[in-house]
Amino acid sequence: MRDANNFITVVGNVGTDPVTRTHANNFQVTQFRLGTDNRGKNAETGEWENKSTNWYTIKVFNQLGLNAAASIRKGQRVFVGGYAKVDQYTREDGSTGMGIEIEAQFVGHDLKFGTAEFHRLPHLLTRAETEAPAGAYGVDGEEFEGGDDADRAPGGTSPSHPGGNRGSGSEYLAG
Repeated sequence: MRDANNFITVVGNVGTDPVTRTHANNFQVTQFRLGTDNRGKNAETGEWENKSTNWYTIKVFNQLGLNAAASIRKGQRVFVGGYAKVDQYTREDGSTGMGIEIEAQFVGHDLKFGTAEFHRLPHLLTRAETEAPAGAYGVDGEEFEGGDDADRAPGGTSPSHPGGNRGSGSEYLAG
């Protein structure tokens, strides 16, 4: 059993495109590198600057890994939560180093830096979603009418949501 004390969440930039490998018994592992910058103010100039970068090896298994490989690319800002394992290694020059590997339990885009589009896997659709008419959205197993292409587009407008402002209140909870 994993030690809950080793569960961490990191936010950073994807340093390598995800690579998926299939092992015995169709066991799939997706791996990528994630870099997080440590920022601080320069005492002399007062300007913010990057002090150093921490690098993590992210391993994601089976369906979550396949979804991550299909969704994320090098340079994108993501968050990862999972169980950390610290490894010590020896370089060719004899010096030692430490690496942190995270067995990811969740991976997602940091929406402060961009937008994302979600596509539920067909075998995970709820009955309401499979029976929903065109233009309807499934919400907690229920359906409601509404929405058009403009409503789903960033900054789109519709009569029910003037200005396409979805973040101002609870009147628009799904989409």
